[in-house]
Amino acid sequence: MHTRLPYVFLLLLLTVVGCTYDRVPKPKAYPRIHFPVNEGNIHYHTDNCPYSFDLPGYYRVERKTTFFDEEITDACWLNIVCDSLNATLYLSYKELGPDVTLMRLMEEAYELTYKHTNKADYIQPREFDNGHGSVGLIYYVGGDAASNIQFFLTDTTTHFVRGALYFYARPNVDSLRPVVDFMIHDLETLTDSWRWE
Repeated sequence: MHTRLPYVFLLLLLTVVGCTYDRVPKPKAYPRIHFPVNEGNIHYHTDNCPYSFDLPGYYRVERKTTFFDEEITDACWLNIVCDSLNATLYLSYKELGPDVTLMRLMEEAYELTYKHTNKADYIQPREFDNGHGSVGLIYYVGGDAASNIQFFLTDTTTHFVRGALYFYARPNVDSLRPVVDFMIHDLETLTDSWRWE
């Protein structure tokens, strides 16, 4: 019986010593982002809509069929989806007329953008004219806002398109900033190539 005691003691000692480990906290970090590679732009045009534009090939364009559970009959409301970055650019189209004025639509775009002021660090507007009959305004929204880029395009007489970029992720300026910066170039490709039919 005395010969077994050292073995039992040794087994207990190894069990206690073997179960300890150093607790080292992991550093805070964000997930690695794999940006898509553009292997060529796509040209979007349909006979139903009075516009066309170019986009990098890693986007897909869907016709928007509902808006807040209401059916949309206008075939020119689009969702431009980038699956690899978990993002969607929502486009809504309106034809200008006596009841739908350019001034009213511009004010609505302004109000919708500035609803983000409670979470935004800044809102920086930038006017643009693509030289092909399209003028507009891009709003860069900094901070933890739900939408970091909003814009509108118009020919000032007949057509108006409003766009808003959303990510399917919690808004966090630190983790989304590289993706937003990446997508600004794609948005500029779209606005620079926009043509009214």
